Amino acid sequence: MTTHELARSADYIVQHEYEQARVTAADGRHASLGEFYGDPAVALIDVNEQWCAVAGEGLVLCRLGQPFGQCVEYFRQPGETVWITALRQTGAFALEWRDEDGAWHSLVF
Repeated sequence: MTTHELARSADYIVQHEYEQARVTAADGRHASLGEFYGDPAVALIDVNEQWCAVAGEGLVLCRLGQPFGQCVEYFRQPGETVWITALRQTGAFALEWRDEDGAWHSLVF
């Protein structure tokens, strides 16, 4: 299987193999970030390495601190799926995401 890197920081890497995404810590811990129809498109790791996000078919946010690997999904429920094409961090616990029409939206968590 071919692994594709989506984001990297000093201590973490977000990768995917086909539709399955995961985050791996430098110490070997890893957590699943879920499956994405059509493969995940983008990811980012918080500048303070407290969380990461992966997106494409919706968005998944995952804690990198304790408890490591605890994830929350957004925009992935049937009939409410949003296709996300870009991410950028805007605050300690905030990001913006761009939808398939090119519009940017904010999310504070």
